[in-house]
Amino acid sequence: MKKNFDVRLSTELGAPAKWALMIFALIFVSAADARQPSGGSAADLDGQWYHNGKPTRILVAPDGRSITITNEFGQSNDGYANGPRNLVIPSLGISGEVNKKGRRIRWTNGTEWTRESNNPGPDSGVNLSGRWFRNGQSTSINVGPDGRNFTITNEWGLPGVGYITRSGELKVPSWGATGHLSKNGQRISWSNGTEWTRPRLY
Repeated sequence: MKKNFDVRLSTELGAPAKWALMIFALIFVSAADARQPSGGSAADLDGQWYHNGKPTRILVAPDGRSITITNEFGQSNDGYANGPRNLVIPSLGISGEVNKKGRRIRWTNGTEWTRESNNPGPDSGVNLSGRWFRNGQSTSINVGPDGRNFTITNEWGLPGVGYITRSGELKVPSWGATGHLSKNGQRISWSNGTEWTRPRLY
């Protein structure tokens, strides 16, 4: 009688334990699956990129999601595509946002990678580099290889450094000035009330 009772008790206790184990396993698998990169493919990003004019590289694995990036110093780190326009590099604690055209990656550490070694300027395609004029006096802008950062010199020969924002504004922090480029690319209206122009080239 006692033996039968022990068997029945063991069976009754065993069933909930098995169910609990199965539920735990299901939760564990689901959580592990949730950590995997999801959606999108990085296949189109494979190849050479540039940071400040120096070559970098993205190597995309056959699965289209796992990637290895190599910076301009030859240092490599593994990561994955987490969506069609997002890259994650866990070892560096950064992620990168790919623009719609797939030609630029903006990393969360403040750097940018581009497909071209010499980007002509803001996304409008206008080349800002060269001579400009304020009231007939010569000024100049020289855009760097990354297509965003530039050096600038005003009519008094005062140099400065700045950058082009995603919306196409020119920011010169040391001057406390912001410039807005005209649609035809021939005039810059600065926040201090001045304007720079250049002759149209035909």
